[in-house]
Order: sequence, then structure tokens, then C-alpha cells
Amino acid sequence: MPMGDEDQTDSAIESDVDEYLDTWEEGPAFGVGEDKDPICETPVEAWVSELKISSTEEVPIPENLVDQVIGQEAASIVVRKAAEQRRHMIMVGEPGTGKSMLARSMTEFLPKDSMEDVLVYRNTEDENEPRVRTVPAGRGSAIISERKAQIRIQRERTNRTLLFVVMVIGAALLLAVLQTGDIMTLIFGAFLLIFGYFFLRTRLTAGDESNIPKLLIKRGRNDDPPFIDATGTLAGALLGDVRHDPFQSGADLATPAHERVEPGAVHRANKGVLYIDEIRMLRMEEQQALLVAMQESELSISGRSERSSGALTKSEPVPTNFILVAAGNLDSIQQMHPALRSRIRGYGYEVYVNTDMRDTERNRRRLVRFIAQEVKNEKKKDSGRAIPHFNRESIGLILKEAQRRSGRRGRLSLRLRELGGLVRIAGDLASEEGAE
Repeated sequence: MPMGDEDQTDSAIESDVDEYLDTWEEGPAFGVGEDKDPICETPVEAWVSELKISSTEEVPIPENLVDQVIGQEAASIVVRKAAEQRRHMIMVGEPGTGKSMLARSMTEFLPKDSMEDVLVYRNTEDENEPRVRTVPAGRGSAIISERKAQIRIQRERTNRTLLFVVMVIGAALLLAVLQTGDIMTLIFGAFLLIFGYFFLRTRLTAGDESNIPKLLIKRGRNDDPPFIDATGTLAGALLGDVRHDPFQSGADLATPAHERVEPGAVHRANKGVLYIDEIRMLRMEEQQALLVAMQESELSISGRSERSSGALTKSEPVPTNFILVAAGNLDSIQQMHPALRSRIRGYGYEVYVNTDMRDTERNRRRLVRFIAQEVKNEKKKDSGRAIPHFNRESIGLILKEAQRRSGRRGRLSLRLRELGGLVRIAGDLASEEGAE
């Protein structure tokens, strides 16, 4: 390529970057601002006064959640790719830097048409091994409704048959009493007839309810892929459990095993994202079971307590085709199960999340957009008083605090949870003073 053409190309790129510096858009490509944007030497007060807005109400907010995360452009690219290729991820970073928000945004790139309902059926051959079936989303409720309708029709038919038999026997009994005139025979016979009717009706319909399957996982046809935050969950909530049956000894009183099966987070995250922060808090055996669920894409549900009657029950494998996002600081990740971390690193991505970013004009605008996002989220609350939008002076104070909390010259803090708390506190105080 001639030198003149190269100069024209470089100048065109620089003009594109300069153009985006004056707008709220991200830029021609990810990473441009990180490499080429100069440090903004303009004091925050002077820079804010030149903004072409009067408050954060005028700041446009992206629709996609992944575009709302600021300062994590490299991680955003990996999140998109991991969702498209269904790869597991490890996110390493300090608390409050946007890890959970990035993980939640992965569901926006997953297909909705692959959602499934999971049904658990009674196993007539082995009561302690319930059968598991998957059907398209929305079909599970229809199957249960159809089964209940069939049982209702069958019960009505049984009741009609029994009632007809009782009427025939009652007519014969009445005819016999009229011929003999023995009233006691009529009373005693009627009592036996009524007792036999209710006894037979109960016995013939006693097992019908136990044949209705349980809808273990319910999805709507238009539901988004699930995002399950399993941070701090116990073994039963993570891997599933079988409830204890206090009436296990009686055939009529016992609850069927399939009705006591409860799904875990790994099952509810099927076809979606399973997020676990501070993963080192899980015991090694739980991390091992999590690894099995990842490798096999299915995991049986069994009782977690040895003293419970549920310990005897183990279902057929339940689908666990999820994307795991394990998060934590560096010490937390280093204490993971070695095989689990190796599996994710070998078949997925390990991303280090930024704790600060360069103090450029583009990044200052991103922080202004973050303030607007926090105010908008507060206005969506069902309870409490909404906080007002921030004017230029208030924006400047937040930006200066971001500079101070970064602890480095020419940097802006990305500990957004702390900055978000500052936004909410300032908003509450302004709301108390009657600001709009």
C-alpha cells in the first residue's frame, strides 16, 4: 500500500475516534479508547461544565446488559464469545467490579427456542428410582393437565359404576325387607352397603394421584434463558435433594418418591447460566459433583441427609447443560478444586476483571452513563422513594470520587458497587430535601 494511502487510513481512523469522543457511543471497536485515547488533563469541574446535558436524564442507556458494563471491554468480548460457543468461564477480580453483571448478560446471547420442561414420573418397578423425562418448554404443564383430566374421568366412571352396583343391591335389599318385614335387616344392610361403597371408592382411586408426574423444571415458551446465582448455597440447594417423608411406613400415607424430588441450582440453570461467586466456599465434594454435572451435562438427584428417608432415593439423571461462571478474587480462585479449574481453563476462558481504567474523556462519559443507569434502576423499584437525576455539579463530585478511589493519577475506579452506593446515598439525601 502506498504511503499516502496509509496516512489517509490513519487519519480516517483518528477522525472516527475523535467523533466518538464527542458522543455517548462506544467507538469504532472495542479497545480503541484503551490504546489511543489520551489522558484527560482538563479538571473535572471544567470538563463537566462543557457537557451538552443538564442532567443524567438526557444520557442514553444501552438496551443490552453487556453494553451497560463499563471499563471491562475485553471481558465483554469474552462473554459474548463464551455465550455463543457455550464455554465455561472463570472471572478473577475484586468485589463490586461488575462480574455478576457480565455473567447475567450472557443470557442475552443464548437461544430461547431450546428451553425444556423436566418431568419426574413414578417408577412402578423401583419406587426409589423416579423416572425423568424432558419435553419442550410449556408442554410439561399441558401433560400434567391432561393426566389430571384422565384421572378425573376415570374416577367419575368408577363412582358411577359403584353407585349403580349399590343401587341394585339396595333395591334387592329393600325388596327382601318388604317381603319379610324385618326393619333391623334393612338398617344393618344399609349401613354395610354405605360403608362398602365409600371403602371401595377410596381403595379403587387411592393410587391415582401418585401416578401424576411432578413438574420439576417449568419454562415458558417465551422465557429467557435462566440465570441462576448459586453463591453461598448449601449442597441440597446446589445439587438437588429428596425431601424426608415422615409417613414413610404406611402405604397409603407415604408420599411417592417422585413427588419429594427437588431440583438444585445446577438443574434449574439448564440451558442457561450458573453463576457462583467466591467458589472456594463450596466444599471439595460439592465442587467434584459440580464437575460431574459439567462433564456429563446431567446429574441424578438423591437425598443429601443420611438420616432422611430421601437418602434411599436416587432419580434418573436430570439435564444440567449449563454454562458455569465461577468468580472470585485471585486467592479464591487458587483454592478451587484443581480438576474443576483445569476443566474450565481447558475448555473455556479465564478472565481478569479490571479494578480501574484510564482517566480519558470516553471513560468519563462511561461513568456519567453509569450514574444515569443507577438512577434509572432506582426508579424501577416497587417501594421507597425514587432518587432524582444528577445535575452537572453532582456528576462532577462522583467523577472526582472515582479519581480519588482509584489511588493512582490518571485513573478512574471501577469498583462500581461502592460508587453506586455513593450515588444512592446522595440521591436519598437529595430526595429528602425535595429535589426532583
